[in-house]
Amino acid sequence: MKRVIMSATALAIGGFVFAQTPQTITPIVQQSSPTTAATVGGNYSNINQVGVGSDAMVQQQGTANASFIQQTGTDAANRNSVDVLQWGNVQPSISGHLNYSDITQDGAGNDFMATQQGDMNEVLGTQTGLDNTAIVQQGANTPQQAQNNLSVVDQDGKDNFAEVQQRFDDNEASITQRNAAAAGVGNRSYQEQIANPNQTAGHVAIGEQWGDDNEAVQIQDSGSPALGGGNHAEIQQGDGATEATGAFAQQVQSGATNEAYATQFLSGDVSYQEQLGTDNKAVVDQNTGGSATGGDNLVEQYQDGDRNEARSDQNGNNNMVNQEQYGSDNFSSVKQRYGQVTGNMATSIQDGTLNNSVINQQSHGNVSMVDQTGTGQTSLINQNNPTTGAAAAIGGQNGATVIQRNANVALTPQVRRIAASKRHTF
Repeated sequence: MKRVIMSATALAIGGFVFAQTPQTITPIVQQSSPTTAATVGGNYSNINQVGVGSDAMVQQQGTANASFIQQTGTDAANRNSVDVLQWGNVQPSISGHLNYSDITQDGAGNDFMATQQGDMNEVLGTQTGLDNTAIVQQGANTPQQAQNNLSVVDQDGKDNFAEVQQRFDDNEASITQRNAAAAGVGNRSYQEQIANPNQTAGHVAIGEQWGDDNEAVQIQDSGSPALGGGNHAEIQQGDGATEATGAFAQQVQSGATNEAYATQFLSGDVSYQEQLGTDNKAVVDQNTGGSATGGDNLVEQYQDGDRNEARSDQNGNNNMVNQEQYGSDNFSSVKQRYGQVTGNMATSIQDGTLNNSVINQQSHGNVSMVDQTGTGQTSLINQNNPTTGAAAAIGGQNGATVIQRNANVALTPQVRRIAASKRHTF
């Protein structure tokens, strides 16, 4: 990770600029069905069920197996159900390797579970309708290595739930959920990736949700920095065509050189980010459409370690950012624009040495609080700052407090420790 060192003058002019590095997951090339030529040499299974209350179960052991299941039917009280298990230890001989599972369900109230153990396996799950559930498990806590696996889940409708759990290393997971209703019951998404000490290359998790009242949680656990890291997590809730309100996003990462990005489109959104380790980056953008009337958003970012970077960027009114960093050589940045109706609030707490905090707030009625403990700290606050274009039409009535203390001097407040107490479970 490249760190940017800027003078106080440069910071005052433009603030700190993060180069966001979003990643993409290469889509699965859907294998054709029902031709057996679609497989690469293993066993082949194809199930097609029409109606409600259907059950499908497939168990395949070995290498290069392929399973295709298609169910069509709508009845939330009489669900269609799928259970796929593809397994086998990677050692001493190649097994549980290069397996493929393709599940398509069309209708309300369907559910599927796909379990794969081993390396280089793929799951593609597609559900259309309401109240559907998708669960994917790749890898196990003990005997399987489970690396280089890929899971893609796509759900179209509302009140759907998707969960992907991946073990060991270098896996990729993508969940896309489209809420057909402009307002109402949203979708829920959960991604958990745990890297055991094998090769411990970083995981990639991508979550995308359209519509209102959606929730997304991403957990990437690499243990201590010595055991690995390099994880990448992204959550996008809403875009320019489909506004998203009432969204919830949470990203928790451990290890070194992790990246977390959360983007939320309009108002009433909440984002929590927690990173434990070194050389990590956390970025949140809210009200990305730049609406002057949007707002009521909340960001909380917590980092414990050295050389970490946290950035929050909010448009609109009545927004709040709370940042906490514990360690040395950390950097935090807050930008809050368009506080024309009700001002915004930013809090930065840093404990350690050689930390830097920058807060830019536009318009009036804003409040900034910086609390730094240790030596070599830097704080910069700009209020009614024209971060883009001219200064706001209304300025003033802002408040700013900076507390800088040596570690052996007891001053107040410095109390917050948001950390894992915000962890959300479904």
